[in-house]
Amino acid sequence: MFKILKTFYKFFFKKRGWAVIFVILIIVSPILESLSPYFFKLFIDEIPSYNYSKLINILVLYLVLRMISMLFDTGKMYVGDILGVDASAETMSTIFSHIHKLDFAYHTTKSSGSLISAFKRGDGAYWNIYFSIHYRVVSVLVRFMVLLYFFKNLDITIFLIIIATFLLTSIVTAFFVKLNIYARRKVNDYEDEISGVIVDNMINFETVKLFAKENWEQQRLIGIQSIWKKAVWKYVYTFRGFDIVMGLIINSSIFLILLLSLQMTIKNEFSIGDFVLVASFLQSFFPHLFDLVWGFRDIAKSYADIQKYFGLLDNEIKIKDPIKPLHPKKLKGEIEFQNVTFAYDKNKNKALKNINLKVRQGQSVALVGRSGAGKTSLVKLLLRFYDPDKGTVVIDGTDIKKFTKSQLRENFGVVPQEPVLFNNSILYNIKYGNSNASKQEVEAAAKIANIHDFINHLPEKYDTQVGERGIKLSGGQKQRLAIARMILSDPEIIIFDEATSQLDSESEKLIQEAFWKAAYGKTVMIIAHRLSTIQRADKIAVLDRGKIVEEGSHKDLLFRGDSLYSHFWELQVKRK
Repeated sequence: MFKILKTFYKFFFKKRGWAVIFVILIIVSPILESLSPYFFKLFIDEIPSYNYSKLINILVLYLVLRMISMLFDTGKMYVGDILGVDASAETMSTIFSHIHKLDFAYHTTKSSGSLISAFKRGDGAYWNIYFSIHYRVVSVLVRFMVLLYFFKNLDITIFLIIIATFLLTSIVTAFFVKLNIYARRKVNDYEDEISGVIVDNMINFETVKLFAKENWEQQRLIGIQSIWKKAVWKYVYTFRGFDIVMGLIINSSIFLILLLSLQMTIKNEFSIGDFVLVASFLQSFFPHLFDLVWGFRDIAKSYADIQKYFGLLDNEIKIKDPIKPLHPKKLKGEIEFQNVTFAYDKNKNKALKNINLKVRQGQSVALVGRSGAGKTSLVKLLLRFYDPDKGTVVIDGTDIKKFTKSQLRENFGVVPQEPVLFNNSILYNIKYGNSNASKQEVEAAAKIANIHDFINHLPEKYDTQVGERGIKLSGGQKQRLAIARMILSDPEIIIFDEATSQLDSESEKLIQEAFWKAAYGKTVMIIAHRLSTIQRADKIAVLDRGKIVEEGSHKDLLFRGDSLYSHFWELQVKRK
């Protein structure tokens, strides 16, 4: 809990001046509000004297106190909002930034639905905790101190009953809060699973429809919901038990104190004003004691949510930027893998074994091999999504670990095998390569990518919405748009995960033409799937089981009759 509160107040108390004012206001405001019963005592005790002037003075003083109390109460809410709004926004922004900085390995295992739930519930929990601590818990504790002050001077027995009641309610609260937090975590886990199913279905709705799995997915959701409902009821029972036990304790305490006060008043040990003081304090404080209970209950409810929210910051960034990075103006694009060995899981087989590969500036190199041979792994190491277990990846003679990840990747232009687009306009998606590009530069990039004419035939042209993940475009159109995006970023090194095997011949031709136009004069690495598309590559590296087993041009490798490359070539030619 301490760690959560430390993180909470790190954001909440960033504005030091406002924080000091807020602390003063949340302490003074309940003190002023708690003094009303004392004025009732003064009124009652003074009425028999018929001292009209003194009664008016007490009344005026009471009204002044009420006005000041109202101003302090309004002030604490206003200052709290000043701190809370900025803190909530900065918390979300910080966690969002941290998620982006986390390694590629984290993002391959995360659940988008769970992350969305964590953000949604976490921000709501932030406000619940803010309100519960400052306007419930602190307020009740301050009122309790005021109550103790007056009751100690009034009667020691009532004083001890109040302390005993408070301690007993605190113990009961702690017990039920612990149960509540555990139950809430279980509910959250199942809610995350439900969110995961829903998000998965929204993203993959086309697959669901193609396989007519609507009913199957519905039953899948209902199955998780049935488990979730059981967890929710266990969570609800902690609240009901809490309410019953607290009600018994508080009502018993009120009965005992009023009974004792009544007896002392009859014996003339209390004045009528003293009895009114006790009754008024009980009437004003004990409902607020329920505020304390509800405050802790809300904190318990929100704790599990905010723990997961803040817990996102605990995910360690393993691929770290150097403390003192190099800042070259622009990389040339000379790449070298030096004795590189790498495994995704240290306890499993190596994805790459002692790789040595050199790519000259302006050279095009294609990576060929069976699925799982290590082609994509090489590219991931080059982009520093992972670091090698052994060996070094070098650009322009410098270990890439000496650059910041952002600075390194700014020099790359990547066209992935399955381009994923933002649910926005074509213009937005192309300009993602360079947000400062003019409309003319965007169109120029689109022309090189052989997609400008297609865009201009659309009713809304460059303002056409592409849909979630680019669902409104065909595979070839998405790839050409991705090429235009890459061109606009003006990289020194191009990585092309060539995936034209599932496209029609016309789309393949357009993509190949676009790619080689964009690659002119650049250092290029191609992950090759269809060998006919890489005949123009300067060098081809054939990988097998994590090793480079052959290197050479298309002709060189083809003329080696026993080469693995010629075997792949024959297989693809026969398919035709």
